[in-house]
Parts: sequence; structure tokens; C-alpha cells
Amino acid sequence: QRRIGRIVNAAPPCRWIKPGDLVGLSDAGCIFQPGPIIAESAWMRRYGDERAFSICGITHSVATERVVRGIRDFITAPIQPWDALICTSQAVRAATMRIVESWVDYLEARGFKVPPVPMRTAVIPLGVHLEQFERNAEREARGQALRQSLGLEEEDVAALYFGRLNFLSKAHPTPMFRACELAQRRLPAGRLHLLLAGQLSDPRTAAEFNAARRLFCPSVAVHWIDGADAEKAHDAWYAADFFLSLADNVQESFGLTPLEAMAASLPCIVSDWDGYRETVADGDTGFCIPTLMAPPCSGIALADDHARQAFDHFSYIGLIAQSTAVDIDRCAEAIERLANDRTLRRRMGEAGRRRAATHYDWRDVIAQYQALWRELAEIRATATALGPRDAGRQTVHPDYPDPFTLFSAHPSAALRDDSRLRLADLDARFVVADLRQGAMHLFARSTLLADDEIARVIAALEREPRAVTEILALLKASDRPKVLRTLLWLYKFGVVSLAS
Repeated sequence: QRRIGRIVNAAPPCRWIKPGDLVGLSDAGCIFQPGPIIAESAWMRRYGDERAFSICGITHSVATERVVRGIRDFITAPIQPWDALICTSQAVRAATMRIVESWVDYLEARGFKVPPVPMRTAVIPLGVHLEQFERNAEREARGQALRQSLGLEEEDVAALYFGRLNFLSKAHPTPMFRACELAQRRLPAGRLHLLLAGQLSDPRTAAEFNAARRLFCPSVAVHWIDGADAEKAHDAWYAADFFLSLADNVQESFGLTPLEAMAASLPCIVSDWDGYRETVADGDTGFCIPTLMAPPCSGIALADDHARQAFDHFSYIGLIAQSTAVDIDRCAEAIERLANDRTLRRRMGEAGRRRAATHYDWRDVIAQYQALWRELAEIRATATALGPRDAGRQTVHPDYPDPFTLFSAHPSAALRDDSRLRLADLDARFVVADLRQGAMHLFARSTLLADDEIARVIAALEREPRAVTEILALLKASDRPKVLRTLLWLYKFGVVSLAS
């Protein structure tokens, strides 16, 4: 609650609602889920009034099998027009729609008619806490101290990469190393430094990064800043002269670090990739370096191998990245340009800070969320529900069908409303009492009538045989399916039988 209060400049009311509390969720009006898998909540909502509340998810990576299946489920889950998925970038929205389209193509090829997914897909970016990155005298001093500890001179220029140091799931370092090396050849010796702030996932990855640095970036001083040291890593924002990130991996869908760089008043050199291209204004707050990818249908064999588990998820996205390129020459030119022009660095850094404050302040982003939720409430009040549940005929989820319908071909017959029942044992009351002594007879007790209601049924049958409809009328306040199940329970253990 305190964290939310800092974002929205207020202390909002806060109360806990259990996931299955449909009344409480109805009071809330909207569930926000921090991920794209919302079908499960849509099925849960079906236990009650499907118009009771909206469900809103948000995309992160859409590259994992679980997320792809979750997006596929939008087609068959009871998603309604008053539900929404927030896509953090246009690129990830396009990927989400392609997942849906691929399933629609498949189903239509098999003769199914598939209506459009009814929910909203709204593009709203992630945000940044501006105050955490604003430059001040203390942070500048800490940044200068870090520069001095790394051996940087006043005229030296430091490029900062901040994030996961993993070539399989984030960005391959070699294009960055090669671009820095090319830029350094056009600069005074020793001018360019590269700060890598993050964590190497394992010793093997560390060895590979170091080998690539020695081979492809021998003229540039590369400094490793341990991302586990949060204080020192944060100081890197104020030790650097510009931010450099050449993301090339499909697991990326937005990218927070360019926002943090702009909030720290750093110009950015980023790959023209996914959400990066929407956050960094090319030529104004930095440079977006062109990227090139293999054309559609070039990865069918890779996808098929992945489907049969020839390799794991990280190998899969790493293989895709091997055929995704960033223009190294253009990146080198951008590095050289920023390294040679302090005024340009300052102008772009200031523009980046303004852009972060104007478009990516979490307070403004949350306000966009709230505006979307208000729109969903308006839609919920008027739109027609799609495929509402008939609770007397349908279960909540087709994967869990009514067993007495599913297996209706198993028995000789089913109990009917006109079936007549009689007591099969003159000591029926005592038989029922004896049945209550054994756990295996009471296994289903929670699904049957209460003891006093069973006693009423037996008392009625002591007078004369009764049709099922008569017993239902006698217990009109009781749940019909529970009455029918209880009559079969009595029949099972020889308390009642069918009257001829």
C-alpha cells in the first residue's frame, strides 16, 4: 500500500481479497494480473456472474511456451469484451496478435469458424521512478568517485551497458565490442571506456564474455561492475557519459534500462528493436541502430525442433538471436559522434530526461491503466456477454464436464423424475444410522442432503412409495442435483428401491 501511495500521490484504501471471493472481486471491479495469462481468471469468474468484474493482464516476454499457450487460450477461454491485455509496446502487441492469428489459421483450416477475440489490447508502456535516477550533487560525486576508481581521466568517455550479461537471453556482446573497437580507432588512444554493469550467469558465460572482449575489443578498457552490488551498480548511471544497449533477443518486449538511462539524463545508443524504438527518440534522445532479422518462415525447422524438445527455451531464443543482426558500423558512428561531442551528449541527455518525465513517469503510466479500467467498466455495463454459462446445464469449464452426462452411456438407465421409489428395508432408519458409522459410506457426505432432510425422505416413503417429482416437491428448498444424488446413495446401499 505504501509503494502504491508513492506512485499515485495518495494512500489508497487497501484490503485483501481472496482469489475465489467473487463478491469481493465484484466490489473491486477489475483484476489486474502482472502477466499475460488471464484465461485462468476468466474461468474462475465463470463460477459467478461473468459481468461482475473485468480482468486485465499485461505482456512481458511472449517467447515462452507457457505464455504462447496462455495467449492461445484467449480463443477458447470465456474472455469478454470488458477484459483487456496491456501490451507494453507495439512490437509485442504484433507478436501477441500473430500467436492468435496462427491458431485461427489452424482452426479454420480444420473447418472451425473462429470469431475475433473480444478483449481490448491497449498499448501502454512501462514506467520509471524518476526520483530514483535524478542527478544531484551526491550522485554526481559518487559517479565521479567510481570513475576515478576505474582509472578514467576527465576527458575519457564511458559507455554504459546495464542489464543481464547473457548472450542467450538478452544481448550478444560481440556486436557491442566490435562497435566500440571501431569507434575507438577513430578516437584518441584510450579515450573510450566500456562499463558493463550486471551479473554473469555462470563461469562459462564469464569466460566467453572475456574471450570475446579480448578478441574483438582489445583497444577499449572494459570494466566489470557487479550487478549484485546494488549501490555500486546504481553509481554507474552517474559515472557514464552515455548508455549503450544492443538488445537482439526475442525475449525482450519493452526494455526498462533505456528509460532508466533517460531518467538519469544519459543519451542512449540502442538497437532499433521492440520497445526500444518507442522509448528512445532517434536523433533527439539518442540513436536507434538498425537491426536485421531473417525473414518470415526462416525458422520453421527451429520451431519444430523446439516443439519436440530438441533443445530448451534458452537455446531456442539464443539460436534466433544468432540470425538477428545490429548494424555495427552505424553503432560505431553513433559512439564516435557522442564521444567527440560533449555538448551533444548534454543536449540529448537533457532531452531524454524530459522525455522520461513526459511519457514514462510511473504516476502517468498508472493513470493510463486507471483510464483503461474505467473504459472497461463502461463496456461491462452495456456489452453483451459472449457465451454466458447456463449453470443448470453447463459446468464452469468444459475440461471438467458433468460426470453424469459424460458417462450417461455407462448404466442401464438413469433416475427419472417419474421414477417411483419405495423403502427397500423396513428398518430403513436403522440402516442409515449404521451407514453413518463407516467412513467409506460417508465419503460423499458433503455432496448429499443433510441428515434431517434424509430423515424427511424416509418418513415420506414409510407412508407410501413416491415419485421423484413428489420427493423434489417435499424438499423444494433443497438443491435438485443434491436430492437426486442422495436418492441414488440410498438406493446404492439398499435403503430404497424402485417401485414396480
